[in-house]
Amino acid sequence: MSLVVVNARVDERVKKQADDVLAAHDKTPTDAIRSLYHYLADQGSLPAFMEPADDVTADRRRRWESLRSVAGLSHDAAIATDEGYEQVRGEELARRHGA
Repeated sequence: MSLVVVNARVDERVKKQADDVLAAHDKTPTDAIRSLYHYLADQGSLPAFMEPADDVTADRRRRWESLRSVAGLSHDAAIATDEGYEQVRGEELARRHGA
């Protein structure tokens, strides 16, 4: 495996605050960058916190991720539409409540 160096400019105050959080969790800035890059490579998309707040697709993705966290739920097409989301949500609620 060949490694490369990634350089980034970050506001000094933000870096200090982030470094404190990382240190409290026994992590380094390198750990954080590696985790982000692995996420991007594995998921093929941005994490929810990087999506524009007004992006409808990002909102669907966030809602879909909340549904996917339920064991056994695998309706990957539901993210495509609000109707798909509502259908999967309804099915999961019915399954949970025996309706």
